Amino acid sequence: MKKTLLLALLALIPVLGWLGGCQSTPVDIQADLSPADFFQKAQEASDAGKYALALKYYQAFRERYPEERDRNLWARYEIALLHSKLGDQATALTLLDELLALYAGENAAELPQGPRILAEKIKGKIEAEKQGK
Repeated sequence: MKKTLLLALLALIPVLGWLGGCQSTPVDIQADLSPADFFQKAQEASDAGKYALALKYYQAFRERYPEERDRNLWARYEIALLHSKLGDQATALTLLDELLALYAGENAAELPQGPRILAEKIKGKIEAEKQGK
């Protein structure tokens, strides 16, 4: 019995070594990505459950294209949503509040309403979950 257990444990060593070698490596974001490319890659990462990578794409988009007002609103929403998916509800709520504050200004009617509507829904869901605990 002890010999069988020892052999099983020894057989696991190469597998564990292989798994340890499969750690994700940092992704360098290409300098020539268009705004649409950023969103495409972020969505692909999010769909694959790679939320941290998706965050990296949206944050890089915001840094490289600050003049893209409408897309930045969408990126802000997505960043907040990703924090929620990662379990960081406090950061998600802070980011959602910051986004929603932009819709309280004078030019709110000019802004795309999708990010506001979705931010309100996600914020309500997070707050309801907090109260349920």
